[in-house]
Amino acid sequence: METTGRRVVQMSDWAPAQEAMFEESPSGVANQTLVEEKNRTTTPTQSRFRSMSVSLAWRSRPKSGFFEDDHGRQNLALEKSKSHGFGGRHDDGNSSQGSSSKPEHHHNIKRMLRRASVSLRSGVKGFVHRRTSVPAATALDADGQQQRPRLFLSPGQGASPHAAARPTTSHSTWHRLRQATSFHRHSRMLYTGHGERTFELDPSPIESPTFPVPGSGEQPPIIPRNTGAAARQAAASACNGVQGYEFMETVVPRPGWLAEDGLDDRESGIGIALTSSEMETYVPADEVDSDVDVGVSPGITETDIVKVDFISQLPIELAIQILAQLDAATLSTASRVSRDWSQVVRNQHIWRESFLREHTTTYATSRPVKPGTGLGVPAIQPGNDWRETYRAKSELDKRWKKGKAEEVYLNGHTDSIYCLQFDESKIITGSRDRTIRVWDLHTFACKLVIGPPEVVNEGPFALLYDENGNPVHYATVPDPLRTTDGQPRNLIRAHHSTPALYAPPIHHKASILCLQYDDRILVTGSSDSTCIVYNIHSGYRPIRRLKHHNAAVLDLVFDDKHIVTCSKDISICVWDRTTGNLLKQLRGHTGPVNAVQMRGNTIVSCSGDFRVKLWNIDTGKNIREFLGHNKGLACSQFSEDGRYVASAGNDKVIRIWDANTGECVHEMKAHDNLVRSLHVDSVSGRLISGSYDSDIKVWDMESGEALLDFPKWHTSWVLSAKSDYRRIISSGQDPKILILDFGAGVRGIEMLESRPPLRQSGVVVEAGGYI
Repeated sequence: METTGRRVVQMSDWAPAQEAMFEESPSGVANQTLVEEKNRTTTPTQSRFRSMSVSLAWRSRPKSGFFEDDHGRQNLALEKSKSHGFGGRHDDGNSSQGSSSKPEHHHNIKRMLRRASVSLRSGVKGFVHRRTSVPAATALDADGQQQRPRLFLSPGQGASPHAAARPTTSHSTWHRLRQATSFHRHSRMLYTGHGERTFELDPSPIESPTFPVPGSGEQPPIIPRNTGAAARQAAASACNGVQGYEFMETVVPRPGWLAEDGLDDRESGIGIALTSSEMETYVPADEVDSDVDVGVSPGITETDIVKVDFISQLPIELAIQILAQLDAATLSTASRVSRDWSQVVRNQHIWRESFLREHTTTYATSRPVKPGTGLGVPAIQPGNDWRETYRAKSELDKRWKKGKAEEVYLNGHTDSIYCLQFDESKIITGSRDRTIRVWDLHTFACKLVIGPPEVVNEGPFALLYDENGNPVHYATVPDPLRTTDGQPRNLIRAHHSTPALYAPPIHHKASILCLQYDDRILVTGSSDSTCIVYNIHSGYRPIRRLKHHNAAVLDLVFDDKHIVTCSKDISICVWDRTTGNLLKQLRGHTGPVNAVQMRGNTIVSCSGDFRVKLWNIDTGKNIREFLGHNKGLACSQFSEDGRYVASAGNDKVIRIWDANTGECVHEMKAHDNLVRSLHVDSVSGRLISGSYDSDIKVWDMESGEALLDFPKWHTSWVLSAKSDYRRIISSGQDPKILILDFGAGVRGIEMLESRPPLRQSGVVVEAGGYI
């Protein structure tokens, strides 16, 4: 029988092979006859590798009764299999059809070859490799594609009466032995439920062998489907090119596992493109045919896969973990998919993870923003509404980009305000009027005035009320009722307050030029050449005075161990924070040291001698200088991680330096007059500058570009300007404090704060009894 031009062999010719035993030839000429037969009947163009190899010695054994009669010998006459590349001639070489009259010993050779198949029933030590049966014929469908073989049941089970019986080893001794010794847990349950099956042209799947069939030197191995698609494909690809299937001159049927459509990793789904126009779904023949159960119905399409609602199908915990990887815009879209999705998206864990991932990154800090440190990331608490917090933070960032801020002026000082510092709840300012004042940042009320007795006690009326009896401490805010298109709103007076007055025994006798505080102490420097340390927890009670400089203290900074001060006397002093003892004095500048900043054990300073210097605080030695400015410097700042240094002064240029290499990273021609103040926001990467030209500008440290400009918002010199995640606060020669609030009017902006607003601003004055 031939189909599509391929030579085939009837499966019935193989049937006796599974019952045969290994026996030797009755004469010693068997091997010689076999060699002569092979040399006589095969040619290079017709030969192909055989699916059986005999490696056993021959010895005489009793003949099986199955082969005793002549009829049996006639049925068992060996034909050269056309599917294995042999011609149609027998060993006598007389004709291509063979001869029906053959010597008796030739029939014995045939029987011996058939008995050398796969059965070990006779106990022979070696055995001949038996290949798994392949379809008897190959047909093409209407599109010219190779059809898969069709399995029909035996006639007793409704099969076609014309179908040839298929041999089976399902219940043979070797089959039972393989099942008993298999490492597969369910190997004894692999019976498919089918009886004797025959091969016809049918697209149903072929049952692969239960166990792998090793390859010989001439044939590739057969790897069943249940051993893994990737292994099957790798073996098939290797054998396809190496074992000669691509280079055979004789056309032979390929095993099903080497078919063109069998080289895809269908079980695992690798290579399936959801956007393809067609998708062929692999459906296992039974529950043990595949090692991957894709659970796909035969009629599924790629759109059905895309439409799987995995959020509704997964446990809520897994759905939350998946959605927590999305940003706010995608989460907002996901919440509109369905009610189930919307309910999952409302989970606070999703929004918390998204917020912490996207809004805690920094420009120049050693780590992400830690929640609850006053940098725009609230402390993690059970009651937080992280979705609203995310929305408020996003709106705040948009306002920074647009420069949309609401201005508020605080009034109360009677002279220039040289220095300030603020946090989420309060502002502390120092002025030429020799007072220190504490302001509530939420109510804009002045809570406390600290100054010398002659200022506080002798003129209380002047400090608290004007000649008309009105409080002198108030805020000027935009009129919410009167607006003009394109023009600033009119300012009105509001938030009047009457602060407490405190005249400590240790006080400054001249202008307050610099200050810094943390949650424990406040340190101020003055034109009287001294510094005073205050205890905040005891109501700003003075602890000690630091006295060594012989000229005005122009700037100071401190950490947990040291207090560093600089002066007009061209020196830098390092003090012990706990005891107030002078540890060392650094000299190297040739002009007044106008600013100092500290990161770790490194100090940066700038001077009127045009130089920026780095110092090692432990050794007291100058470790690096930054040269480039051509006029005196007024201010310098470190980034939080100590990598960048910003400096500016009378040359009107801001320079950003790489602290490790000394290289000038950016040079910005910033203002029209002396740059008096710089502040580096290491979280956002914004640089705030204030100048004698009355302007406040915002710069991008990474690119060196100007982001925002607030010109003439002060009526005179800008002496100090600082910022945080929400505000820019500055002071100047005019006795006003300017607050540029970018979060004003943003719903839920208070949720970004680390602590709830303190209505009393935490100020308690024990000495005077003032609250």
